[in-house]
Amino acid sequence: MTPSVLILDTYADMYVAELRRVFPDVTLHAAKTAADVPIDPAEADVLVAFGIAITDDLMRRATGLSWIQSLATGVDHFLNSPHLRKETRLTSARGIHGPAMRETVAFLMLNQSHQVGRLARNQIDHVWQRNPWTLLAGKTAAIVGVGLASSAIAELLRAFGMRVIGVSGTPRAAEGFDRVVGGDALLETAAQADYLISVLPGSAANRHRIDRSVFAAMKPSAHFISVGRGETVDEAALIEALVTEGIAGAGLDVYEREPLAADSPLWDMPNVVVCPHIGGYFTEYEAYVLPLIVDNMRLYLAGRPAEMRNLIDH
Repeated sequence: MTPSVLILDTYADMYVAELRRVFPDVTLHAAKTAADVPIDPAEADVLVAFGIAITDDLMRRATGLSWIQSLATGVDHFLNSPHLRKETRLTSARGIHGPAMRETVAFLMLNQSHQVGRLARNQIDHVWQRNPWTLLAGKTAAIVGVGLASSAIAELLRAFGMRVIGVSGTPRAAEGFDRVVGGDALLETAAQADYLISVLPGSAANRHRIDRSVFAAMKPSAHFISVGRGETVDEAALIEALVTEGIAGAGLDVYEREPLAADSPLWDMPNVVVCPHIGGYFTEYEAYVLPLIVDNMRLYLAGRPAEMRNLIDH
């Protein structure tokens, strides 16, 4: 019996068309939202989706799932569902985000170093004002959270001529880093950083990992960059550090609650760059994730699911 695969995503039709070319015998169903699912979720053997698109009701009804392929690296939305069954295999899209994350971090850092907000306002006002900007070369970047994406970021920052330190719960040698230290050295490392970059995944242990004590340890000239999960940062403490000039500025792509509230002070701070969680929202995303889905689907259909890439223990 061929498996029934439900693809839930804005671009579900594209995924179905591409997978149908490779797997013509697989039954594929497309839905743009959970409300559009064309079948009884209990009939689906496989689910391909971003966790943020999943509702508790859908997970509760999808009792036949043997495999979930997350379209994102983070799988916390699935893991936090009370209806995720132990026997359902879960795989992530880990490994495809390196280029996007390093470019996002570079964009946010260069915005800070070049004071792009001021340049944009001057352009709108037709003001010719020459201000010096700050080199990244020779500066220290500390990346909190060490993985594949972090290594890609570190390699680019090293190319800029920066010293790069990683902070990890499991310190180890990692590509791109000058050195990696343990989590107990976070405050000491934050004190050295000209740019403190959070790439932390969402988890109960990481909630508010970047807190008031971290911002207090940073230099007044330092900048904070956040591209991991928003809940890992104490946003009230960040705002306080920015208002009191405890740190020089911030480049943000993720927030504790999304979308960012219209009355958040972050919107109006001239030393803050606010991006609407677009670090992984790049035009070529499907081209990056499809080979991973195809590889895992081949293993699944061959009866070798234990060999699938990025299996998550849950």
